[in-house]
Amino acid sequence: MCLWPCGSRQPEEALKKGPSRKKWEEGLAAWRRPLPTAAGGGGAGAPERPYELVVFGASGFTGQFVVEEVARAAGGGELRGALRWAVAGRRREKLQAVLERAAERLGKAALGAEVGVLLCDVGDAASLAAAARQTRLVLNCVGPSRFFGEPVVEACVENGASCIDVSGEPRFLEGMYLQYDGTAAEKGVYVIGSCGFDSIPADLGVLYTRDKLKGTLTAVESFLTVQSGPEGSCVHDGTWKSAVYGLADQDNLRKLRKRIGCAPVPVVGAKLKRRYKKQDLCFTIRN
Repeated sequence: MCLWPCGSRQPEEALKKGPSRKKWEEGLAAWRRPLPTAAGGGGAGAPERPYELVVFGASGFTGQFVVEEVARAAGGGELRGALRWAVAGRRREKLQAVLERAAERLGKAALGAEVGVLLCDVGDAASLAAAARQTRLVLNCVGPSRFFGEPVVEACVENGASCIDVSGEPRFLEGMYLQYDGTAAEKGVYVIGSCGFDSIPADLGVLYTRDKLKGTLTAVESFLTVQSGPEGSCVHDGTWKSAVYGLADQDNLRKLRKRIGCAPVPVVGAKLKRRYKKQDLCFTIRN
């Protein structure tokens, strides 16, 4: 099953009977129920895999932070039992350096032999498949996803591993849903995108507000403020490319959404008016 943030859209079937909190809760409960387990899906009766999760792209900008957080959680007693996990990427020396850096930042001599090192390349389908067969879950940190994401999703789905990424690229996310949702459900695995900045304020923030609000939540406005120091600010190359290509590809995204069959979510209560004008959005690039 592929889960992706639809923004203000949802499948047509969900709209036939009108908006309903009960229906929403039933859908959320269905998502939380385990999928039927197929061969290799990692459920009861499936052969145990060497690792429970693999961080792919561990030596990249995002991957380094993910490795540190996984190491912190694994060694901090937050999990039920020991975590079997590994890092994956193209170069062993870079992966080892990431593990050493994480250990240093966590005040440890080393992370230990419980952390495996797997060599694989997004351009080598066989290496991706071999890595996917060794784990129940891949945390994919390689981007931009429009260029490098699909081979990882395909390898995971075909080899019975779930896949989570931090992509915020709508065309990639919704394209993966259109292409792999059926196969993922048959295999008993999940493909979940946008597990980062794009989901925390937008999705989790809305759910938190809804749960805490004494009344019926009908609309939410969100604001983003960026602050920089005296030297100014910068954007990571992968994030910048994702944004540029995404803005340039709006026509293809609209065509993709028509194929999926989504429709706007009905407005409940008063509709909020846009507080900004398109000409107010301005980006400056300095070399």
